[in-house]
Amino acid sequence: MSRATYYMVEMDYPHETVEERQAFDGFYHQHISMLLTIPGFLTAQRFHCPEAARAPFMAIYRLAGPEVMTSEAYTSKAGRMSVDPRFRPNMKNWDRNLVQGPEGTSDPDLSVPLGETMTLLDRLTAAAPPLPDVLTHLEVVGLDHTVAERGAAMGDVEIAAEAVLPDDWEIRCWHPIHPVRSAP
Repeated sequence: MSRATYYMVEMDYPHETVEERQAFDGFYHQHISMLLTIPGFLTAQRFHCPEAARAPFMAIYRLAGPEVMTSEAYTSKAGRMSVDPRFRPNMKNWDRNLVQGPEGTSDPDLSVPLGETMTLLDRLTAAAPPLPDVLTHLEVVGLDHTVAERGAAMGDVEIAAEAVLPDDWEIRCWHPIHPVRSAP
């Protein structure tokens, strides 16, 4: 059984007007449509986290496996330089991580229905305390490696009994911008 593999892209897109945000959302909708034509891209969903100051937008793509990111089909028409030049300069704090779920299972399914949330907890360093067992542990296996490990749970999750999280943990609750989209 193949492990669940996800390409997770986080960024900020500072905008001053509703029209600028709508233009970016329209571009990103087309970008997702293009990515979903690449063999091995299975699903896509965009999220917003109002509390995340550094990177409040995230796209999650479920892949057939990590090899999709090095395939000719991907490298010939996708990647950082495939972004429309009108939008690229405003895309800040752009982090890309390739993660996989636990061995021996195709879980987790990170699709989130509209109106619900997904909680992500990141171990920012290898020295950070282990993630709580209430989360599904996602191993970072490629690209930017901006986190040591990521944990995911559907909904708002009580993460720790402590009033203060460790400094080398980051927790965010993500809200879907649109329903999950599937490859044609």
